[in-house]
Amino acid sequence: MGRPLPCARPGLRAREEDVITDPNNLRLAFTLRGISGLITASVTPNTDPDAIGYSLLTGGLPVDTARGFPVCRATVAYQAQGYAAVFGWTQMVRSTDGAADRFEIDPIALYEQVATPYAFFGIRPELFDAPCRESRYDMTWQAHSFLCISPDAVLTRHVQAIVGFTWGFAIDHRDITFARPAALGPEAWDSHLDLLRASYPDWTFDSGYLSALTHAGGP
Repeated sequence: MGRPLPCARPGLRAREEDVITDPNNLRLAFTLRGISGLITASVTPNTDPDAIGYSLLTGGLPVDTARGFPVCRATVAYQAQGYAAVFGWTQMVRSTDGAADRFEIDPIALYEQVATPYAFFGIRPELFDAPCRESRYDMTWQAHSFLCISPDAVLTRHVQAIVGFTWGFAIDHRDITFARPAALGPEAWDSHLDLLRASYPDWTFDSGYLSALTHAGGP
């Protein structure tokens, strides 16, 4: 990007014991406004496209092409209530069948013409994504997903990242393999700031993480 990548906020230390992984889940602990929180992210096979609503997206047409592709869910546990528990998820993706293999903003279709960086926003929102391709040609697809807040909850267009993770999939000779969720450091968030600021010039995006990111255990 041509500019130094700032680190996390002064006084915050990444503690390895706060990121917990197992073969199917990644758990990211964070602290915000003195309250502890936990993100639980999973990437699992799409074994039943109808059960997750794919037919709603296709107007009732067959949805079997989505079978076997990944389903990502990331939930937020945080004990605050109301406005104090408002978060947003923003996600950037890149794929070898996309625009020169560079990251792009990944809004849900409903928000494509809305000037918001958030794909999901609300009180402890869940990130849900189930990408697929109609043809199983060789390719790779990667997402960077970040949990964020606005410092005054819902009043200003100001984004501060809390924590993030990466996940994705690859197709090789029609076989689909998953990139299991893995924690991202603040430098990953900072690497997207030029894209975010250019895409949403009326918004402010702070560098670094507002919370320390942490890790324990592994698959």
